[in-house]
Amino acid sequence: MALDGDRVRKRDTDVARPRKWDAYEKGTRVPNDRPGPRNAVEQAQARFPGTSRWFRSPLWRYLKKEPLDAMQFEEALRTLEPPVTALLFEAEPREHEQVPRQRPFDDESARQLIALGSFDALVAAVLMAGLSEVIASPDLRERALHVHVGIQAKLRETPLLEGIYPELFSLIDSRCKHWIYLAPNQRMDVVIFWQGVEAEDEQRIFGDVGEDGIDY
Repeated sequence: MALDGDRVRKRDTDVARPRKWDAYEKGTRVPNDRPGPRNAVEQAQARFPGTSRWFRSPLWRYLKKEPLDAMQFEEALRTLEPPVTALLFEAEPREHEQVPRQRPFDDESARQLIALGSFDALVAAVLMAGLSEVIASPDLRERALHVHVGIQAKLRETPLLEGIYPELFSLIDSRCKHWIYLAPNQRMDVVIFWQGVEAEDEQRIFGDVGEDGIDY
């Protein structure tokens, strides 16, 4: 009733209602984001504020393997929530420049993104990993994937991600491979799946418990 409620009709034996929302929930159909009174994304946004930001996140463009250059990655990063952009960009443009520059993405920036623990902080890490491919930066790659790994425990506890994080994390893992250098001129792309990270987190929390209930 909250979405397309005017199209719900009670019949003698059942209720007629739009079934598209069932398909959206299951992920078998994607809403068309075209202007108009029946725009499903805007309907959901009106009922559940913040929904449209998730749907229109630049994360999906990268995960769908759309080709992006360095400028497009930067523009995508600028669309993220203010706490994230405040970490990634300077507060004001420099003289004779129109937009603030990117800050150096160092260990402190990575630590603060992990501390934020938000969906957009995850998006920033994934986009940084994508940017590292374009500019061929192993250091940026390693730091961005460190954020992706470090932020997972907090995101697994986010209610809105509860039903989708396994597939989302697996998709990111397969798209954002780790770079392992066998030699200066030899690189191997390695997938490290999130399930191993989750197991390590549980190990740190609970330890190895024997049959007698004692940690070893």
